[in-house]
Amino acid sequence: MPSFATREHALANRHYNKLPNGTITHVSSCIGVNSVERKATGLPPRSAEAFPPPLEPIAFLVEQAANMSIPGHYHQADQFQVFVAGGGKFGIKPIEGLTVHYAMGFTPYAPIHAAEAGVEYYTLRNGWDPGARWMPDYKEGLKGRTKDYRHGLGLIPALMGEADGPQNVTAVVEHTVVPFEADGLGATLYHAAPGQQIAGPAPSEGRGQYWMVMSGECHLNEHLGGKQALLFVDPTEPAPKITAGKTGASVLLMQFPKRAH
Repeated sequence: MPSFATREHALANRHYNKLPNGTITHVSSCIGVNSVERKATGLPPRSAEAFPPPLEPIAFLVEQAANMSIPGHYHQADQFQVFVAGGGKFGIKPIEGLTVHYAMGFTPYAPIHAAEAGVEYYTLRNGWDPGARWMPDYKEGLKGRTKDYRHGLGLIPALMGEADGPQNVTAVVEHTVVPFEADGLGATLYHAAPGQQIAGPAPSEGRGQYWMVMSGECHLNEHLGGKQALLFVDPTEPAPKITAGKTGASVLLMQFPKRAH
């Protein structure tokens, strides 16, 4: 069955986390059990899986404290990150407004630095990851994988309901955030008028999808979700029924690429 969560659900499962460099974060579990939650609740550590890890949705909200940095690192699972509040820098690039970052497994990416207001972002994975592999300490783990490096940033345009967002929407309007590639990787923002149904790519075209409500409210299959509600769809499942609520909605689709086993 698809997995669903709201921001409120996540914040009810919020855990303090201090990184090796002293950076403080709070991690709130949305879907699945991540490595921070395992440690905070006394569950035994879980080892890395062979890549690609078995399909398993794991999603969580990170609140990164002001003026603190997460050093460069990589993970052993594919992931998307959606920056939703605050600001700072991703490497040397400013984080300004809503932003999507994708990083495929074993792809190092730049430090994340939070500005005065801190920064909030969702991390969305389709497989288990035991935790960050800090660079350069774990550089050896990248041997033979450099040709597979793959990550990038996509800016999310103004949303429905915002002063500079789309006006007088009467159907569904699509905006490409991450251009789709042959293996299914991509992200699209949909603006939908009240009652309009959104049709995304077939789940079988990738290795799992996350749908996130960015503004308004939306029916995600049998669930009604407001801002930052999440739905995960397995590639073996039928396409989800995504329908904008009574005020319309902006909804972000993120799809993982297929992987050879």
